Amino acid sequence: MRIAERYGWSSSRFKNHSSYNDGVTNSVEINRNVGVFLLRQAVSLSGKLSGLLFGYHEGDCLKIVMASSVGMPYWYEDGRSAELEIDPRFALGLGEAVHHIYGGEVDWFGSWFVNTEEEGLSVQKDLDVLVNGHKTAMFDNRSILLSIGWKDCESVIRTYSYARDEGDYEIPNKILK
Repeated sequence: MRIAERYGWSSSRFKNHSSYNDGVTNSVEINRNVGVFLLRQAVSLSGKLSGLLFGYHEGDCLKIVMASSVGMPYWYEDGRSAELEIDPRFALGLGEAVHHIYGGEVDWFGSWFVNTEEEGLSVQKDLDVLVNGHKTAMFDNRSILLSIGWKDCESVIRTYSYARDEGDYEIPNKILK
């Protein structure tokens, strides 16, 4: 279970995920219900919205089948200082539950965040979040960052992977109908 690895806890009861792709993720497919959840988050008035992404690889395509929030606001006494900050107890519990619900075939594969209206869409901000996430081990060569924002009254979802060539971090994505 990858979320357990992230927080330095592992257990032999979690089998190796059969869909792990050691190569580069070249595309991302977002389940329709996940797309609806993410777009609802994008129109929320709450600040610093983000969460976890769960899915599986099919070849070089990462299929996202579930997204979560970061849990309850009161878990963060001093507020959240970074876009991707998440309570590790929540992440571990949710990761274990998802792992078992999907029979071990779905695992944590990244994080998402919403660009606020004041920030607007900025590839540089997305890349800064990606680099900072990599420095704190939120991203490895199999995980993605999904950025949500608005441009000309249209929602925009961008996906990035740190494992791609320098300067070419963006990955094509589509929301399934």
